[in-house]
Amino acid sequence: AEMSKEMKIVLLVNAVVAFIYAFLELIIPEIYYQLIDAPAFDIHFWRNVGGTLLVLGIFAIIAIIRADWEKVKIAFEIAIVFLIMLFILDIVAFITITGSATWIISQVIATIITAILLVLDIYFYFREQKRT
Repeated sequence: AEMSKEMKIVLLVNAVVAFIYAFLELIIPEIYYQLIDAPAFDIHFWRNVGGTLLVLGIFAIIAIIRADWEKVKIAFEIAIVFLIMLFILDIVAFITITGSATWIISQVIATIITAILLVLDIYFYFREQKRT
């Protein structure tokens, strides 16, 4: 069944956020590390995360183009599970990692963005399931 316009917008929002963070962590990780004053830097780790986000952003664009809910549902489910994992890891980071005020603020912003995407994705996932 054809995806709703709202679901396509949610996918586009997911793609934009994924591409922004992919750029920061894949293309300019050293600069991003300095901007947020992260407590640790491992170029390989940062680029792995950036590459993963790039792939998720590409899948979101493919899902918008295909527009068939049954064909893209599994990719959307993977994205939701990924966001759940990120959210949990962000909370664990707050508890276990000591960082500067700059890093803490950047983590709060990233966690809020993740939570918003997670709520939107889960809400529209169930809405789309009910609709089709």
